[in-house]
Amino acid sequence: MENIIKKAQEQFRDIQVLLSFPDGSKSDYFTRLSIATEEAYFTMNSGMCSNTAVCKNCLKHRDFIRSLMDILGELEVNSAAADKYHMILSEYLVRVNAILERISSVLSTQDSSRLKYGLPL
Repeated sequence: MENIIKKAQEQFRDIQVLLSFPDGSKSDYFTRLSIATEEAYFTMNSGMCSNTAVCKNCLKHRDFIRSLMDILGELEVNSAAADKYHMILSEYLVRVNAILERISSVLSTQDSSRLKYGLPL
């Protein structure tokens, strides 16, 4: 499970960078964002499926990301429509930041538990 969480963390950090420094002028920007989003979505979903105690916010974030995948697909073929989705892409960055905070919290809790029981990090 920890490997899935760390993989998701890495993927969402990649998305965070793409969203923080958007370059819609490059023809492959939305393709890269779309691929990174799909990979993070599937990793997040597989992690949620293996964990029965998933918070409601995580479910909402996952559902938002799923709906965003269709928009990113549209932007891959028509990047000129990016202005139309500016607010949604801004919200996506906010949600990615929240997801990364949650992942960091989970990982630090796991590290604390390991230290408590004398297990290696």
